[in-house]
Amino acid sequence: MAVRWVRWFYLALIFAVIGAMFLHNAILWRAKAVARRAAQNPFMLRMTVNQRWQHLVLLSSFIVLVITGFALKFPNSWIAELLGNGNGEKLRGLIHRIAGVVLIGAGIYHVFYVAITREGRRLLRDFAPGPKDAFDVWGTMLYYLGLSKVKPQYGRFTYAEKAEYWALVWGTALMALTGVMMWAKVWVGDLLARWWVDVATAIHFYEAILATLAILVWHFYQVIFDPDVYPINMAWWDGKMPVENYRHEHALDEENLSGKDPADPPAER
Repeated sequence: MAVRWVRWFYLALIFAVIGAMFLHNAILWRAKAVARRAAQNPFMLRMTVNQRWQHLVLLSSFIVLVITGFALKFPNSWIAELLGNGNGEKLRGLIHRIAGVVLIGAGIYHVFYVAITREGRRLLRDFAPGPKDAFDVWGTMLYYLGLSKVKPQYGRFTYAEKAEYWALVWGTALMALTGVMMWAKVWVGDLLARWWVDVATAIHFYEAILATLAILVWHFYQVIFDPDVYPINMAWWDGKMPVENYRHEHALDEENLSGKDPADPPAER
């Protein structure tokens, strides 16, 4: 009984103390971030409203999938306990599948977006990898290691952003395929050999680990921990980016820096 009281006391203490710390830091972080962003005028458009909504749906569904997915894989973990005991597994499974359907829907929408809209086709064109990207990787490493005085210049998207985009496309397609196979394992088991479901389960799990770590290590550095954008790149929220920052990172993107859409007709003389 004494141990039980100690446990509940410390759980309440941890929740109160850490919660107060988090609230304190969140208030300071927001105020400083707003003040710093206000001092960075002028701004330019980096992400359209359509692109921001796509990113928000992707972000939300991905977070839900990660939390519920690992809770399903490790039902005795603290993550699973946070999502409820008893019938919690059924609830976690339902939420996981709903988030999966949302992610697949966002992926299908994006395919049509890049295929039939002008800004989508331009986005796909600018994300297309090229030989210059390989040289940019090498040149960037030499520059930041102090072995070269010349910093590579990038277009609308750097090699890091292009790599992340195509990794996202590949990972989403793979997770969707294996997830559907696991969801319809009876049908798949009747259609194919049973080991196909086992392979799909293994791929789904390890791809989830790879995707989660890639977001934490690669994407979060680009949008949060990079000193050039710290404390956060707010383009995902309001679509705007400081012009000076954009010119520094994307000097070769004359189309956006000039403010002219290449699809617009030429001006009359």
